[in-house]
Amino acid sequence: MVLAALLMPASVLADDARLDAAIGKALFERPWVPAPSSTRANDGLGPLFDARSCSACHPAGGAGATALDAAGRPEALGLVLALFRTDGGGDPVYGHRLETMTLPGVPTEGSFTVTVDKGRRLPQIDSPGYGPLDPATHMSLRAAPDLRGRGKLELVDDAAILALQDPEDRDGDGVRGRARRFPTPEGGSTVGRFGWKASHPTLAGQASEAFALDLGLSTPLRPEPWGDCTEAQTACRNAPHGREGEGEPEISQAIVGRLVSYLRALKVPAGAGGAEGARLFAATGCAACHRPALQTRDGGTVALFTDVLLHDMGEGLADPSGVPGAAAAEWRTAPLAGISSMLERGTGLLHDGRAADVAEAVRWHGGEASGARARFETLGAADRARLIEYVSSL
Repeated sequence: MVLAALLMPASVLADDARLDAAIGKALFERPWVPAPSSTRANDGLGPLFDARSCSACHPAGGAGATALDAAGRPEALGLVLALFRTDGGGDPVYGHRLETMTLPGVPTEGSFTVTVDKGRRLPQIDSPGYGPLDPATHMSLRAAPDLRGRGKLELVDDAAILALQDPEDRDGDGVRGRARRFPTPEGGSTVGRFGWKASHPTLAGQASEAFALDLGLSTPLRPEPWGDCTEAQTACRNAPHGREGEGEPEISQAIVGRLVSYLRALKVPAGAGGAEGARLFAATGCAACHRPALQTRDGGTVALFTDVLLHDMGEGLADPSGVPGAAAAEWRTAPLAGISSMLERGTGLLHDGRAADVAEAVRWHGGEASGARARFETLGAADRARLIEYVSSL
């Protein structure tokens, strides 16, 4: 098979890639249904889930909605409640996520509301279906991020990312940054580059987690057919699943591969930019973490405005607790490419959607970003407006 692929004309290989991406787009937009159904190719949803399709939380591959209604409930899909413990595990009863939807006959886990206290978004569970959380379980909101162009990060070598680390702050700029690393079967390690906490080195890993937690669908990397159901959730574990045969996942490797092809094909959002805005962006220190471009292994660049390193962002943005590999206040530098469409749609910024605009997001920056925030605040009104306009146009 490998030799046959090498002998194929480049045009044929390109056509195959485009076809895989087109099929992946259809899979991204497909509404999944519960098993058993007359069409086994799209069943297996749940038993617990937060959406029926990928596009429900990532419309056109973009960021999900994070607005709250007057009662503090999410107005649309795009904001989820993560559950975690300091050892990286989920709640012993509820698992890694409070899924807000269930199949008939499966008890609901509940819903959540959000109160805002001095700008912070504080979640609470309403009518928990299985009783209170374990005392050691923490909660944190997560916004569905923009996926456009992010797949290009797979083209960046680990070495290029590792070269950006400065954990000892040798240059004295206050920005340290470190890569989150994961062991490989060969005995080495690879760099995490996807997710709010850089929790996945590959698109396939990120997609498989989304299938498991968001849709309740099993994959070769996450083979549990019941998704996030725990042993304490008996009805959930015993609900119908969409496997073709014993031990087979509901989502095959071929489906995962085509979805990944679609994500890789999504273009980097084009921003308006501007030379003066770019100069201010660098002068204030924003570019120390939000690096305008990273070099790819083929000699090109991917312009996402991130270094994909973990940075301590201070107490204001900290989770209630850390997990193995990422401290409570550590976050992967969020790519800024596409922020213009988020602002246009009213999608909140930061990991929980708390900031309505760029200036508000900057003012939440602390820790390693304290210097950049201070320089932003000391800019003259005209320069500050130019910088905000520049970032808002990306």
